[in-house]
Amino acid sequence: MKKLIALTAAATALFAGRVSAADNLDPRLAIDESSIMIEEITDKGGTLPGSGPVINPGGIPAPGELPKPPSGPVINPPINPPQGPGTPAATDPMSGFNNGVTVINGTIGVIDNIVNLMDKIWTIIEKNQPVVNITTTYANAVPFGTSHWTQLQGWSRPATKKYAFSAKNGFGSDSVKVTYQVHYTYNGNFQGKGKFLTGVTVEPLSVTTAWGYKVSLVSEVPDSTIANVGTSTDPVASMQVQLRWTIHTALKDITQKAIYYVQGDGTLQEIGTPFKNAQEMRTKNKVDAAAAQIAAPAFN
Repeated sequence: MKKLIALTAAATALFAGRVSAADNLDPRLAIDESSIMIEEITDKGGTLPGSGPVINPGGIPAPGELPKPPSGPVINPPINPPQGPGTPAATDPMSGFNNGVTVINGTIGVIDNIVNLMDKIWTIIEKNQPVVNITTTYANAVPFGTSHWTQLQGWSRPATKKYAFSAKNGFGSDSVKVTYQVHYTYNGNFQGKGKFLTGVTVEPLSVTTAWGYKVSLVSEVPDSTIANVGTSTDPVASMQVQLRWTIHTALKDITQKAIYYVQGDGTLQEIGTPFKNAQEMRTKNKVDAAAAQIAAPAFN
């Protein structure tokens, strides 16, 4: 009994020591939420070698050229024609594609009903490690009734915008910095009508964290954000790509999100507090620089 009491007391003391150690962590090690910001990086660059969707392995697609995409899920797939000698498939290699066009033509009256055939949510960074694969993980906004975005034409070359997400702790030290790019292909049309989207994704480029900080990023495209901002006869697809991140420390977990609004005509707009923080910081720096210049003594 005495041994049991002694072991219990020792375990209690050890646990209490651990608790007090956690309680004694300086609260300034936690992330300062007001320091979180996202800035666009305007230097030249773009997709890193070996990354980006495999659109045309033989070279850069020319404007209007039909891209070659990765495989994807099928909605309302065309009926497979009978196989064998003398059948349409044997005499006309394009019969399968033409059958697909026939199916689309049957639903062309709802071309303004825009859907995402691909991913709704995917992880970009998990515990400081990039995990996304842009060749297979992306969203699109195409007319309902199509079976794949290759049935549209006139796609633009892929466009990218690069951003830096950063956060500081209470000491003002950089704790987390993530560089990534928003990637999208736009201007796809069906028989000359509409402007649609494909290859919409967020691609991680680099992750830097201080010791004891872990960051995870998840991208999501809710169906409720996919809309037609054009007309019923000439639709323009739009969607919101929501980037949600979590920063974990021993003191506190912080979860926030930023929103990117993308249109089928190529428009990309940033929405959310982190972008506002970056704009306010740029404005403050300009004001401080102007004040310093005015205050500086004039030398003849």
